Amino acid sequence: MRELNRCPFCGGEKLKIEKKSALAGFNGLGERVENHTFSVRCNICHARGGVSGGKVIANRHFGTRDAPDWATTDEVLKKRAIDAWNRRVSNGV
Repeated sequence: MRELNRCPFCGGEKLKIEKKSALAGFNGLGERVENHTFSVRCNICHARGGVSGGKVIANRHFGTRDAPDWATTDEVLKKRAIDAWNRRVSNGV
């Protein structure tokens, strides 16, 4: 996992990657579809980074068939949340 930058507000290093999920329904194959969101939060000043969210097929193993275009994975969403937290105005990104 990519390293998290210190909190831009308090300089804290006590950071947490939070995940929230909610049922979105079921796909045509009877698989559970969930909305997952990830964000980084500072446990000192409670600042929160940008939220990354998408639809994830729960307990799916994509080795047997390709994922639909609308589906994503927790790893992709977590990486996006970390990138949003690490983005700073000073680095021009």
